[in-house]
Amino acid sequence: MDHFFDLFLAEARGRIKRYLESQGDSSYGTFLARIKMLEAPRPEAEPSARVAAVDGGIGAVELANGHRVIIARAAAVGPGISKRELIVDVEPVDSKALPWAYLTLVESLAATRAIQEGGLDYLLMDGSLYAKAIMLIHNLILTREFQALFYIPEFIAALNALAELVVQAEGAGVKLVFVSKDSRFKVLKEYAAFEALKGRIDDYIVERGLSWYSIMWLRRFRKELLREYQRMRGDYEAAAAFDLLFRQSVTDSAFLAGMAPRTYTMPMLLGACDAYMSHKGLTSVGKLRAAVRDRVEDALIFRREPRASLDEYAAMAERALSSLPKILLFYLKPAQGAEPLMVEVPLKGSRMFDGPSVKAFYPRAEVDDVVSLLLSQYRDEAHYNAWLYYAHTVASFKSSQLSLYAVYIRQMLGGAAAAARRVKMALGI
Repeated sequence: MDHFFDLFLAEARGRIKRYLESQGDSSYGTFLARIKMLEAPRPEAEPSARVAAVDGGIGAVELANGHRVIIARAAAVGPGISKRELIVDVEPVDSKALPWAYLTLVESLAATRAIQEGGLDYLLMDGSLYAKAIMLIHNLILTREFQALFYIPEFIAALNALAELVVQAEGAGVKLVFVSKDSRFKVLKEYAAFEALKGRIDDYIVERGLSWYSIMWLRRFRKELLREYQRMRGDYEAAAAFDLLFRQSVTDSAFLAGMAPRTYTMPMLLGACDAYMSHKGLTSVGKLRAAVRDRVEDALIFRREPRASLDEYAAMAERALSSLPKILLFYLKPAQGAEPLMVEVPLKGSRMFDGPSVKAFYPRAEVDDVVSLLLSQYRDEAHYNAWLYYAHTVASFKSSQLSLYAVYIRQMLGGAAAAARRVKMALGI
């Protein structure tokens, strides 16, 4: 008998009602018209193109002393291709960022091995290249969580593996395609809102809103936008634009839901456009290298490693930062009722940190082949890409698998005080 069901019904009804009321009008047609849409090419990609896909999974076994055993694995699969990578490490200091870094690391290693085998035309990667790179860099230069200082070398290794993947792919003539189905990005939503605010509010704020992602993270700009919002309440379109900006629950996927099927947005070029790094002037390899070096020094103290390792880690970070590319980002709606897919392709011959911030539409981008390829492999919402779905089934942890790993970890621990007591699972990002 459930002793709480009546409380659940009463509480849920009220909460859900308030949630639905807060969503308001979910039609963004006025703003969506500011985003140029392109028709998908026909015919679709030739079946002769050789394609592989990569996805990964994370598992964790908690120990009685609070430490964790992290297990990260990834698979690269395709016609005649099966590459596997797995990392096991004991996490003595709790950090939410470490499993994510290990996942990026193993996926990059599996992908690089697939490229080195040769013969590939396209390599599909699950997730966002921009998000992986910027998240790792943030962990190298920001103190988001104090514990993350301990794992600066692991973050550098993951960033280096990701950058090396891009270098290897470009050298081998393989086109990397990063695909995200549940993206939390708000790049195009913010672009449309700031375009609507042109001529209505301070030009400096609009210019920063259009060229950086995302000024909403910076308190200075949030305060200025709030003041402008209060001043512009009588302007319906401006008020709607402000509402779109401040409503953080509206992502690009929700904003673009009204796209016509088999269309995609004009590609946008993303360079060093992160709002925090741009605001602090950290948009060159030289300045980032100095910031990272300070953090490496702190990490070596915590880890009680010799200072001699400092130059090695700093050089690895500099090599990675120098190799990261600018990124072409667009959204593709594969079918009626489908959620738009966020797609990213590295811009060949470009470097992310080679100058000023870049976040602008790029009409010269040639992505028709990528669009055709993704449409040819679309099945339905669950199977939005045939090879990525297969890679996910191979790499993601099933509860029975992780439970078996935990049994062996217990045996390996033997009579140690830190006996395995709990299993946690996390799917690939």
